[in-house]
Order: sequence, then C-alpha cells, then structure tokens
Amino acid sequence: MFNTTRFAAFVALISATSAAAQTAVKPWQLFLDSSSSSACDVINADNAQIVLLTSTGQLSIVTGTDVTLQYTLVDADGFVTFEGQPAGAIGFATDGDGLRTVWWMSLTGTVVNVNGFTGEPTQTNKSPSDFVDVACDACPFWDDPTICAPAPPPEPPPTPVTVNLCGTSVQLPIGLTAAGLVALSFARRRR
Repeated sequence: MFNTTRFAAFVALISATSAAAQTAVKPWQLFLDSSSSSACDVINADNAQIVLLTSTGQLSIVTGTDVTLQYTLVDADGFVTFEGQPAGAIGFATDGDGLRTVWWMSLTGTVVNVNGFTGEPTQTNKSPSDFVDVACDACPFWDDPTICAPAPPPEPPPTPVTVNLCGTSVQLPIGLTAAGLVALSFARRRR
C-alpha cells in the first residue's frame, strides 16, 4: 500500500511538472545579448514587431494579427534571406533609450521596413537609436494569450489522512501497515 501511494504521488508530481513545462514553452526564439544583460524575444523593424519561429526559422509579424513571413528564413548566425536572397541580419543594437534591443537590420546597416502583405523587407534611413520605447517582450503582441500565461502554481501535496490507532494519531499508510502487521502476527499465532 505504501509503495502504491508513493508511486501515485510520483506520477502526480511528474504530471504537474510536465504541464508546467508545456505552458512555459513559447514557439519563438529568445535572444541573449553577449555584451549586456538584455534578453529579448521581439525583433524590431521600422513598422513592426517580429518574432523568430523556432520550429521553422521563419519570421512572424506579431504587430496586429500574427502573420508568418513565408519567404523569410533566418540561419543560426542571424542572417536573414527573403525569397532566397540576402535581406539583412538580426542582432542587438542600442535604441534611443540606451537599451540593448533586437533589430532586423538591412545589408547597409539601417533598420528594415517590412511590407505587411508580402513580407518584403526594404531598407530605411533610420538606425535603432532613432527609436524609443522599443519592445523587448513578444507576449503582449502574440495573438494566443495562453502561450504567455504563467504556469499555474503547483498543487500542494495532499494532506495525509490520520487515524486513531490505540490512542495515537498516525497517518493512514502507517496505520494500515501497523494494523496489517498486528493481524499478521495473530494469524501466525493461530497455527
């Protein structure tokens, strides 16, 4: 009985841990800046906030309705291609507030403007320092709010049931074990 109880508690713990882990997984990439403590998951452009989808390596506009840019691809080094042609790079830069944020920069080093219908990037004459109040967290933009919902707190362990055994309160598994041992000793004496 005691092993069954421990096994059930173990399964409940694993299930709760798995559910919490599933809630915390976001479908986009988190970027960590090597020269500061910044950690951002929004890629900023002149006219949009974007995320990098981890499953496909594609960019998705999250400003307004989420739209995946089908013809974009970002490699492991942050270089972006559009329809197979080089279209800039993703990386950290200092914005107008002096904070390190993530940007899609054109091949000439300026901030990219993204066509909301085709996804085609074009260069601008703007730099990241021209922008203030820049986004860093994708959660306020993502259409599905359950992705960013905090994991529910783990349920407290069940309160053990106590029984009165010979004038002493004991937990149920211990009480059942003791009662079983007493019954076993009487069964052995009768032989």
